Amino acid sequence: MSNGIRILTLGGLTGSALFTSITIICASLQTDYNHLDDFISELGATDSSTEFLMNYLGFIPSGLCFALFAISLLFTVGRGWMSGLGSVLFMVFGAGMALAGIFSCDAGCPQFGTLESRIHDGVSAMAFISAILGIILLGFSFKKVKKLQGISLYTILTGFVALILMLVMISTFESKDLTGLWQRLFLFTIFLWATITGLTVYKYFEVLRSIPGQSMRHHAAN
Repeated sequence: MSNGIRILTLGGLTGSALFTSITIICASLQTDYNHLDDFISELGATDSSTEFLMNYLGFIPSGLCFALFAISLLFTVGRGWMSGLGSVLFMVFGAGMALAGIFSCDAGCPQFGTLESRIHDGVSAMAFISAILGIILLGFSFKKVKKLQGISLYTILTGFVALILMLVMISTFESKDLTGLWQRLFLFTIFLWATITGLTVYKYFEVLRSIPGQSMRHHAAN
């Protein structure tokens, strides 16, 4: 089972590549779509021409990939409340992304819409906040792991940069001026971190899982 856990560490890379690819494809199929101003969720909005493609090949599978990536972190680097909680929070991010694909926003993703649209907004907000907090906690926990100390500061900074980008994005909700750009920069920050961290954990997997304090997870993985 340990080999399976190691493969899951690449879930961040897979989820990032898949979501980005499907977003680009869906946007190309909508002639009036604007990457700079429009929400990504608008590509999966109820009754949109790309609703099924964006939600069932983009949001849902990508979210599951991120959740599996977080599970791999829990089994590989979890040692204490910070790393454990950080991994769980990033798992919530993945689950929230998947749920955002199940519950679509209304056309144009208005702030106040149908119940389904409000659920979409709620789980998206929960996912974004969870990702930020999870990454910051993981960053501090990485300081205690020799093989991950090199990405500890980067991880912490990623969390705070993502927080700033999210706040800037929120400030544009009424005007929708460059909202799409800020959302993409926010997600790019998270996706890049998930990719780099996943590749790092994959590289040092055997070393990380043999660190004292990992015995229970090591036993569970076997």
